[in-house]
Amino acid sequence: MSRSGSSRKSFDLEWIERWARCVNDDRILPVIGRFFTSRFVLGVDETEYLIEVRGGKIQRIAEGLTPNDLGYDFGLKAPSSAWMKFSQRIPPPMFNDIWAMAHPLHRQLIIEGNTLPFWQNLRALTRMLSLMRQV
Repeated sequence: MSRSGSSRKSFDLEWIERWARCVNDDRILPVIGRFFTSRFVLGVDETEYLIEVRGGKIQRIAEGLTPNDLGYDFGLKAPSSAWMKFSQRIPPPMFNDIWAMAHPLHRQLIIEGNTLPFWQNLRALTRMLSLMRQV
């Protein structure tokens, strides 16, 4: 691990499952995410992970989407280089949160789909994504 807290991450299914364990072990998410029930896609380069959340806990992860998975609510898609910077313990400017990554001048993150559940659960989702820094 480097001085900034960064480490080489592959963002494969194993890494996503470690992140899910961090999410599910978190003491804050059951409180702020108790109404967060959704299916969203986390896109890393060309790989898409379907994340099913119920009550603020990740219930299921699937790598790749099947025709049955197309009913997801929203997607957060970015290149692995952007997720790598975002998940550093101290991320560089413009990678410190999803808004910075999605900023039109930066365009590292694409937010797509039905954004209603995204907005309704933004606090819990932001906490969930910030736990990537502990993986």
